Amino acid sequence: MRRPTSARGLAVLWAGLAGLAGNALPAAAQELSAIVGAQHTPALREDSYAYLFEYRHNFNDAFFATYTWLNEGHVTNHHRDGLSGQLWVRWVSPGRLFTLAAGAGPYRYYDTTYVDALGRVTDAHDWGGMYSVSADWYYRNPWILQLRYNYVHTTTSISTHSLLLGLGYQFESAHAQGPVPADGYHFSTPERSEVTAMLGNSVVNNFHSPHGVAYALEYRYKLTPYIDLAATALDEGDAHVVKRRGLAGEGYIRREFLEHRMDVGLGGGFYLARDQDEIGQRNKLLGIITMTMSYCFTEHWRTRAYWFRTVTVNGRDTDVALLGLGYMF
Repeated sequence: MRRPTSARGLAVLWAGLAGLAGNALPAAAQELSAIVGAQHTPALREDSYAYLFEYRHNFNDAFFATYTWLNEGHVTNHHRDGLSGQLWVRWVSPGRLFTLAAGAGPYRYYDTTYVDALGRVTDAHDWGGMYSVSADWYYRNPWILQLRYNYVHTTTSISTHSLLLGLGYQFESAHAQGPVPADGYHFSTPERSEVTAMLGNSVVNNFHSPHGVAYALEYRYKLTPYIDLAATALDEGDAHVVKRRGLAGEGYIRREFLEHRMDVGLGGGFYLARDQDEIGQRNKLLGIITMTMSYCFTEHWRTRAYWFRTVTVNGRDTDVALLGLGYMF
């Protein structure tokens, strides 16, 4: 990535995650982790920071699946991050306090880089693989201490090593120590619809990170206890390099926790946008992916945070971070 606060992703992996969740219901993910550390790029002999966010779904003690967003920091000519879906095998200690695991899966990266000697910048998209090992300490329910190593291999960009340490949170309340298989639940409230108004910031993904004021209005419908559908009118504001607004339709995998007062969700879909830049104005059908988290502070009102990533084919991807107030009915 080009700066520590930016996020990236790719829409095609959301479809894969949705399929995984559909086959492994009743949960899209059962643990949430945030870990930070260092990254090394052997080809450049350079070091940088790294951090990731991960959803984990436990099938049983021996196997689980994850969905990970990894930020690989800044090295010369490469500000990169990406998304990965991985399958893992795991060993659980007899006392269930410690686990060791190894996982692998595809890695879809977004790399801000110079495209030619003239200094043109693009957001390069391509595939690689991510191979990981993890040591977890279930020291106090619902908290987990995680030490993790990742090796990201690509043939069209840099390959990296990262070592990270951080915390995880279990969604299910645990009656015993260690990882907990996911349990099911039903709708927690009779409300199925939600309207949210949002305001925030948009950033174009290049080395200069131009930004603008963004706002949006969203209608969200709870299709099942785990799946939402959303329609969003989004205006990305004037980010100088690009001005874009349009309508987006997305499907979300969603998981509630803290006695159903909070939820986290992963979404993706299409974005029909009116795009304006130095070339002119034109309509485009783009991809869009979203991460969201909300907190319900009354029976009908909730706050919701969003990160939208627009997915383009011309290297003009944007990150849009918004904070909204929603009403459920």
